[in-house]
Amino acid sequence: MESESGLPDTSVKAGRKIKGLSDTERADLDNWPRPDEGALAEDHRVLYLNRKNAVKLYVSGSSAKTIVDNCGFTLSHVYRLITERCLCPHPDGLIYGWRALVPHVHIRPYRRQRPVKPDESGHGASGALQAVLDLHPALRKAFEKRILASCPQNKLGAVKRPRQAHWKWFLDELRKLGYEQQNKWPFNTQNNGYVSVCNYMNAVLDANPKQAARVLGGRDAAKKLIAGDGVDRPVTKAFQRVEMDAHKIDGRFCVMMPSLTGEHIPKIIHRIWVIVIIDVFSRAVLGYYLSLGREVSKDDVMRTLKMALTRWQRRNLTFSDKAYHDGGGLPSGVSDDYIGVCWDETRVDGALAETCQHVESALRDTVGSVLITPKMGFSSRRSKDDRPFIEAFFRTLGTYGFQKLSNTTGSKPEEKQSRNPDEMALTSQFQLEYAEELLDVLIANYNAMPHTDLGYRSPLEYLRFVCASPGTVLRYADPNTVQGLLSYRKKCRVNGDLKQGRKPYVHFEGARYTNEILQQRFDLVGNYVWVVNHLEDDARVAQASTLEGQQLGILRAAPPWHKLPHSLKVRKAINTATRKRRGSIN
Repeated sequence: MESESGLPDTSVKAGRKIKGLSDTERADLDNWPRPDEGALAEDHRVLYLNRKNAVKLYVSGSSAKTIVDNCGFTLSHVYRLITERCLCPHPDGLIYGWRALVPHVHIRPYRRQRPVKPDESGHGASGALQAVLDLHPALRKAFEKRILASCPQNKLGAVKRPRQAHWKWFLDELRKLGYEQQNKWPFNTQNNGYVSVCNYMNAVLDANPKQAARVLGGRDAAKKLIAGDGVDRPVTKAFQRVEMDAHKIDGRFCVMMPSLTGEHIPKIIHRIWVIVIIDVFSRAVLGYYLSLGREVSKDDVMRTLKMALTRWQRRNLTFSDKAYHDGGGLPSGVSDDYIGVCWDETRVDGALAETCQHVESALRDTVGSVLITPKMGFSSRRSKDDRPFIEAFFRTLGTYGFQKLSNTTGSKPEEKQSRNPDEMALTSQFQLEYAEELLDVLIANYNAMPHTDLGYRSPLEYLRFVCASPGTVLRYADPNTVQGLLSYRKKCRVNGDLKQGRKPYVHFEGARYTNEILQQRFDLVGNYVWVVNHLEDDARVAQASTLEGQQLGILRAAPPWHKLPHSLKVRKAINTATRKRRGSIN
């Protein structure tokens, strides 16, 4: 039908009723998924646009002559394009839509209809594997289950199965069905269908990426695949969220132990941990602590928190006078505005979560921060990719720091080959004090290093920039509360006897304590008082108060603990060794 002007009539009449399209949400062709038309080759794009125009004319109700004259397609052909291609479901859950009109796009997988009879060169067996699996659905299910199977946790089994093992298993199953005796595919080919089976395994793994990552890369790869990228948990301001984690330094160091002869004997330290707190928004390291324990303890975490909330000062270095970069340091050391500044959220990984549960109250009461662990936070998994900023910092710390030294163990076992870091640490006497100085310099300089993601500003520059914005309000911790973070509190009974002239005193962690005030308080004999010692302070002194909170002043330890400075940890170790020796003598 033509219009009065002689041109084809493409006006919309009543439209055509198409099963599965009319009167549905798919009827609006403008909402159909579409390909990137600019990415198509010129000949493909011309054919695609011709098909697209034909579909539009057909749906609008144009006549058969109009469609043939404009596009060259018959009505039946265009109808099949719509029903057999455009309306078919796509793997992404939508319909193919306009994507189905791109030349050479396969909508349905190939299914073989004729018997498989390959020639001498092996050709003529296309679709043979799918035909076999279509005949035996149970075999398909068992084969896919075997391909996607991984070794269960805490059970003995094969971690990885090679492709040949799957292929041989598949051949054994076909032998049970009589395929080899009947000389059917794949036993009538030169390689027994090895390439086809491998391609099928690849297709099964690609269709199940989560399980495939566990099979091919192990649990870490599976966790990495499902790890978030931070889009769903954005950080919009400084000190909104920090990441805290512990990292084992890749190196060997020694400490000089004094001997009875007055000499110093070097002793190797095999494990050193650094616990770091980093602000997510600015990438600035707020605090750190170097731990010598076999594992990170709650006291180590508390020391890290305290350092992040107190003033940082540059060290007097023994290896260089110009190691610190200009403007380098921790935020609390470059400006008084950041001394004691608090944050809102503290994110840790699964390894540190159990330890941090003990300091959760300190984070809440002192910092006003919520502790986010893998079980409480954004995910129930443990993955390095859930804490990308602190993991990136640890990589930088290793690459530009300790891994460049000759006493490094390297980040991988093969990097230790042809070197003896233990011997190098003893020969060079690279002591722990040097490692502490080097770590402080590396972290201070990291905060002054420009970052591409920060507009080529350093973390300290970016922190000053965002905190200077109007409306920015920082929260600060109470200095007295911060000083009490590393404290050990214990109820102790007051002893004494007025009749015998024994002045009041208390026993606290293996030592006797008293002072002038307590010696006058015979009314407290037989009652309990609080005795507090700050773990970073000298254990020769402790603070005391009554249960009602009345201060009793500073208590001092009695001999022999009054002479040399020591900590409660050292005293406990000495008392333990003394008891063991006393027991062996008896």
